[in-house]
Amino acid sequence: MENTSLKKYSLIIIGGGITGLSTAITYAQKRSTSENPVLLLEKQPIVGGMVTSFKRKGFLFDTSQLVPDPKELFEYFGIDLNLKRFKNYFARIFLVNNGTATEICIPSGFDDFKNMLLQRYPDQSDSIENFFSYSKSMFDELVYLKVEPSVFDLIKTLLRCPKTVKSSKKTFHEYFQSFGFTNPELVEIFDVFAAFSGLPAERASSILTVGAMITSLNGVYRPMKGFIQLPLALRKRAEELGCEVRTKSQVVKIITEDGKVSGVQLENGEKICGETIVTTIDPKVALIQLVGIDTVKSLNPKYARKAEEVKMSASSITVSLGLDDAIDLESLGMDCGYNVITTGRGTFEELFNAFDKGEYIIDPACFHTAVICPSLTTGGKPVIIIRGVPFTMGNWKALRESDYEAYSKQKEKVADFYIEQVEKYLIPNLRNHIVIKDIASPATFERYSGSPTGSNYDMAPYVDNFGLKRLKMRTPVQGLFQPKFSHGIWASMQAGLQVVDMILQGEIMNGYSRYRKR
Repeated sequence: MENTSLKKYSLIIIGGGITGLSTAITYAQKRSTSENPVLLLEKQPIVGGMVTSFKRKGFLFDTSQLVPDPKELFEYFGIDLNLKRFKNYFARIFLVNNGTATEICIPSGFDDFKNMLLQRYPDQSDSIENFFSYSKSMFDELVYLKVEPSVFDLIKTLLRCPKTVKSSKKTFHEYFQSFGFTNPELVEIFDVFAAFSGLPAERASSILTVGAMITSLNGVYRPMKGFIQLPLALRKRAEELGCEVRTKSQVVKIITEDGKVSGVQLENGEKICGETIVTTIDPKVALIQLVGIDTVKSLNPKYARKAEEVKMSASSITVSLGLDDAIDLESLGMDCGYNVITTGRGTFEELFNAFDKGEYIIDPACFHTAVICPSLTTGGKPVIIIRGVPFTMGNWKALRESDYEAYSKQKEKVADFYIEQVEKYLIPNLRNHIVIKDIASPATFERYSGSPTGSNYDMAPYVDNFGLKRLKMRTPVQGLFQPKFSHGIWASMQAGLQVVDMILQGEIMNGYSRYRKR
């Protein structure tokens, strides 16, 4: 082959995000990279994927905001990162009704959250107690789940994980309704936890939402010098272990021969041989474009159909604001994990109904936005991040490419709407303190990550798109894997462990889905 690297790699990883870096480290800790070379390819100039930081006029902004306690995984990977825990509430919810907002504060800590609900809603005490007891037991069962369960494993799951099995087909809305909750405000609180999964409670998997709720309540953190520090630390560790990391290296083809992977081709025409390939990019791009959907169909038509139908998470409008020193954000209670402003009463489901049609709603009577102030936790110039969801790609990319001025005006219009809501319900006179504004649209996320939909969270955790029904990591192409555990930083690190465990036939976790110290 022309322009073909003479070196053959044992493992080639496509994508230098958290999953890709975690995969490289995990493999290199189990195999000598001098004998089993590892190559990680990232199309951007810097690793990190959707977990990164950027600066504008001295203000530091992050594209990620929270990570549940990752210390056990950091220890496994051999990295040391200075983390800071949010010191105030886990979240504050502002329920908007007829132009006024009711504030509900969610404390950090599983037991503290439960006790807050018991005090606020004493008439629902039995339901609350049962919900938390059952959820904790179900969460504890998750350590027994296998990634590729055999028939025998499935039988054991029925016996060891009865709550998980019973809830596996339920949405989070169906799950919490089964405990007899009737108070509308209480329902709104639980809806917010589903929203953190990127879906309304009526659509989100109960298993994922419960897991995310428990891990997040137990403590959320930020790196002191921006989230970019995490992928940089992972890259450093991977290179210490002998992995080769190449940036500005976009893969345009996954080369297969007789149903097996044999390498990849880069945008510059270079072909690189590899025995095993792990792709961490958008699965539709990897399977439909890089492998070729006809190749996948020839090997497994059912898998190919699932790949074509897989549901990706929504995109967003993210507004990053650098503020002057005259604003007192701490007095406004901004030193917490998340602030959520929502019109409630089925708002998120209504927004997703529009999303299904390729539309988005800009209406003060129907909106859902999250606001975070990382600078109060980690220091530096005052910044806030506003995130409006859900958004489809729609015409964002076409408009950016055909009429950039119109595209910029549309971004400003949508951003101004969310700034207006934050100013009205959370931060008075916000506009007067803005020094710099950066707006990311679905087209921004598409350009950066390569996901055609500008997806923020990869595959969406619909009930029929998650767990045993997700697009499987082991593809029909022999030697090709795509780790897709769930979304979020913690889950992405887990995915790296899972896929290497699969490649090395259970050497790390014996086939289980979650890492735990032996």
